Amino acid sequence: MSVSPGCVAYARARGSRSGSRAPRAFTLLELLNALTLLAILATLAMYAVGTWVRHNKTLEAIGSVHAIAQAAVAYYDESDATQPAGGAQAAAHAMRHFPASARGMVPQDAADVRGKRYQSSRADWSPSPWRELNFSISQPQSYRYGFESTGTGRASVATGVAQGDLDGRGLSSTYRLRVTVNDKFEAEVASNIELENQDE
Repeated sequence: MSVSPGCVAYARARGSRSGSRAPRAFTLLELLNALTLLAILATLAMYAVGTWVRHNKTLEAIGSVHAIAQAAVAYYDESDATQPAGGAQAAAHAMRHFPASARGMVPQDAADVRGKRYQSSRADWSPSPWRELNFSISQPQSYRYGFESTGTGRASVATGVAQGDLDGRGLSSTYRLRVTVNDKFEAEVASNIELENQDE
């Protein structure tokens, strides 16, 4: 069977059109768009990671001042157990008290938690009131911790304190959780934490 020259020419022309072409390279504009998009995504990711890290450190402070406050409640409610037997219950309750205020914070130096974490030791938590509260932190901490107390009986007030400088700029954030006493001489933890310079 013979093939006409016209058919051969048509087949060649069609093959040249449908054949594979060399891959097209990125233009400079497309490359710049891709780099801009990557930069935006990287910025958002860094912000998200920074927010997550700050949130976790804030949870440390909130959890720790709650633990201090709860320990103070337990100490207060049992502090009249050492009163002489046979006395009136009201008189014994009137002698209830919190542990004495801490002489300093743990750690003592604010620079130890300025933009970094501090690894405390057992010696840091051995003085009063930490011993009476049975409170300590074994993991590296981002905040300094303190305890304040005044009064006896119904007038007793205690406060757990966390203070830190997460970004290391010299401005500290402070978390305070108060414990007060109700009319039944029972210690109660406040429902809200007092915050100062939360975002530093």
